[in-house]
Amino acid sequence: MRNRKLGFNRRQFLKTSAATGVLAGTSGLYAPAVHAATEPLKIGSWGGFFEEVLSEKLYPEFTAATGIEVDSIGTPNGDAQVVQLAQAIRAGNIPLDVSALIPIPMVRATNAGIIEELDMSRIPNAKYLPEVQGLSQSTDGNPNGVAWFFYFNILVTLRDDFPQAPNSWTELWNPSNSGLAGVMAQPEISNIIDITAATYFGGPDILKTKEGTLEVLQKVGELKETVSLWYRDEAQFQNGLETGELPIGIYYNDVATVAQAEGIEIDRVFPKEGAVKNPAYWGISKGTALRDQAHEFLNFTLDPSVQALLARNLGGGPVVPRETTDLTDEEWGQVSTDASTIAPAYHLYTDWGDWTATEFSRVIS
Repeated sequence: MRNRKLGFNRRQFLKTSAATGVLAGTSGLYAPAVHAATEPLKIGSWGGFFEEVLSEKLYPEFTAATGIEVDSIGTPNGDAQVVQLAQAIRAGNIPLDVSALIPIPMVRATNAGIIEELDMSRIPNAKYLPEVQGLSQSTDGNPNGVAWFFYFNILVTLRDDFPQAPNSWTELWNPSNSGLAGVMAQPEISNIIDITAATYFGGPDILKTKEGTLEVLQKVGELKETVSLWYRDEAQFQNGLETGELPIGIYYNDVATVAQAEGIEIDRVFPKEGAVKNPAYWGISKGTALRDQAHEFLNFTLDPSVQALLARNLGGGPVVPRETTDLTDEEWGQVSTDASTIAPAYHLYTDWGDWTATEFSRVIS
């Protein structure tokens, strides 16, 4: 799971945006399909910024529209999130009715048998979801999660060092940038293997075999000449940007947008080979007594007006078509792209997780 602890003052950015009218509530009316329960819907999201924004902006709108109260619960990231939820459910305790899960934890939660299959007839707004990355599937191939925002890995460059922003991921391998780049240390987070396959090998097909993946990893290994920081904490790369020591690297688009708002002169580049596009899913806990209310919540978050609210507050990309929202061109350009994107080969980090981690460490050491 990506690290959301930022050095940038996101709280102040949100306050400033609200004062200037950037943050807005949902528009139009939402007609709920179920009635409120006697107990609140327990929704888990990653603690800190995510939970704060959802608690302040999304959940009150949901309660106002449906009458369903929400109990917001902060969760850990990644594997710890799945392990804790699985242990509780198997012990007969359901601590969460709905959980926010990114793809790899979603796969692991699915394999653990702790996520309900969905009744798609109760989620009519799923009609807006894209065919690719819009739904996650159970082990039986049925939908068990809906995407509710997209986040992007992009290329960022300092304008002082790159007056003409590059348009390709190949700039990370450019010998003239020796020792100047920063890339996340975990391949499942940076998606550098997927980026390399798209940039130099024509796409993800080569990653279907370990032999092909080893070929891609050899190209990844060439980054040892240009990458001086394989970072685990976003603050490390932020510091490199601020000091000018790391004028190029892979970063999250939403964080880069905040960096620009904080006055750091960077360019956010969606490379011609594609930015990496990852979905965040909502999953419903197996055995919850609030299954109807949970479906109502999933449907609510896919309403185009709610998607616009999430875009303006979280900085994530909407999962609904652009034309269904009231986002301006400028707002859309801050959070998403109409260009082609890279969908990660998640089997590298689930089915082959240990092997991929070992081989990645070998080539960059």
